[in-house]
Amino acid sequence: MALLLRAARTRCLPTGARGVATSTVRLGGSPPFLHLPPPPPPEFEPDGTPKKYPLHQPIWDHGYEWEHWTLLPAGVFHTVYYGDFAQDYPPYWAWLQSYPMWVVSPIMIMWALLVMVVFQNAGSIGIRPKRYTIEWMQANRERERQENTNPVTRYLDRRRTERGGTWIAQYALPWHPYWLWMHNTHDPDYPEFYLAKPESPHLHYEDYKRMDVPFTAPEE
Repeated sequence: MALLLRAARTRCLPTGARGVATSTVRLGGSPPFLHLPPPPPPEFEPDGTPKKYPLHQPIWDHGYEWEHWTLLPAGVFHTVYYGDFAQDYPPYWAWLQSYPMWVVSPIMIMWALLVMVVFQNAGSIGIRPKRYTIEWMQANRERERQENTNPVTRYLDRRRTERGGTWIAQYALPWHPYWLWMHNTHDPDYPEFYLAKPESPHLHYEDYKRMDVPFTAPEE
């Protein structure tokens, strides 16, 4: 009777199915827990002294003694107290981490942005594109005057300045990355647009007063 009951139970089970907790990892299963095995028992030298193992991590002696402790999750119901020690880091990282994060983060972000801008534009140092010469930008203003470019924008900018001291960035900041070495770069092919020094590359909101006057240089 027991044999017949066992055979019936075996017949009801689907063939080829494995339990997740009883299958090995190579067969697609593993127990739902990942506890590490206990450490090996301590070893001793022949004279009975505890055996010392080499530490494959440098310990720095740079004078910084800070410790950073935090709680980290371990599983579902437990936490571990994790500590960072200054002696585990090289001198430059130990010095950097000796300050609070809210002090270091803005400095690091600004330094990264500065380095990116410098490296991305390093190949353009000394380059003087013709389109950014004083005469070309003056000719661009003349074209915008003839086409009456962006009249609504200039009107709104003018109304903003009438309300009080309003600084509008587009009329003050440089328009191209070559402005450092192009403040006195001229194009001799267009002497009719000559200016001694560069002005705004586009129409200013105050240029509505002279929309009937071309931007060409006065004839001598």
